[in-house]
Amino acid sequence: MPAAGDESTLMLTVSEIASQLGGEVFGKADLVVTGFAGLDDASADDLVFISSAKWAGRWSDSDARVALVTRGVEVQGHDSETSALIVVENAEIGLMLLLEAVAAELRPAPPAGVHSDASVDPTAVVSDSASIGARAVIGPGARIGQEVVIHPGVVIGEACVVGDRTIVHPGAVIGAEGFGFRPDPETGLPRRVPHLGSVEIGSDVEIGACCCVDRGKFGPTLIGDGTKIDNLVQVAHNVKIGRGVIIAGQAGLAGSVEIGDGAVLGAQVGVAEHVKIGAGARIAATSGVLRDIPSGEDYAGTPARPARQTLREVAALRRLPELVASMPRRESS
Repeated sequence: MPAAGDESTLMLTVSEIASQLGGEVFGKADLVVTGFAGLDDASADDLVFISSAKWAGRWSDSDARVALVTRGVEVQGHDSETSALIVVENAEIGLMLLLEAVAAELRPAPPAGVHSDASVDPTAVVSDSASIGARAVIGPGARIGQEVVIHPGVVIGEACVVGDRTIVHPGAVIGAEGFGFRPDPETGLPRRVPHLGSVEIGSDVEIGACCCVDRGKFGPTLIGDGTKIDNLVQVAHNVKIGRGVIIAGQAGLAGSVEIGDGAVLGAQVGVAEHVKIGAGARIAATSGVLRDIPSGEDYAGTPARPARQTLREVAALRRLPELVASMPRRESS
């Protein structure tokens, strides 16, 4: 934990880290760690992590003196007189646990309560343990659960529900009207279709900065427990997202898309309206999903198709110039 009396400074000895993570120390147990970094960017007092042989080979070139190492990974060039390795079952998991413990001290969660610059409608229900940041807006009939964190500039629309311990990062808009238009019978111009639904977000969800989650046309747009959504993601009206789904930045889900539990969508994935993505499916970054995806499958490309097929097609395309060059030329008559 940080040194006593100074919540902004990290000071942990190797032995303290090893004790906290149940690790084994090889080298100097009294070295002090004051920060975290990657192998290439680390200073002498930073902690780095080594999870595979690929990274172990770079240890001797790093300025870091302390590394968290996955058990079974052999680290060449380690000098136990000047540095220390903390061996744990899984370095990535160990680092995550350590960062969680440190973050609670160095960057504590915002205090519970409503900021004086926030706007909360009198009909909204906000838990006493929730934190509502500056210039956030909580609309009529909205419900904000226990230990929710609403960061500055967030808008929670009418009748929207945010479950316990959910975090909504700055600038996100929850419950904007869905993007629905039909030709006006008289003018032929686009005419808005009213969206009277809401948004229901489960517990332990994280919504990234500047995301937009539109309210449903009739019923709610749904986001299941434990789902994590990166920055700049668009979730359209009446989308249903299951539990534990991961959606990376700049992805876009059109209206009435359904995503099963545990699915993973890479950055900039686009999903067409009414498409269903099965539980545990994984969609590679920049893919365009135009048809349903079976559960547990890996898909890639535009239009998205089984990842192995996409990789074979890309490999074949790379060989195309060589194949064309080797073809006999037709002589002109």
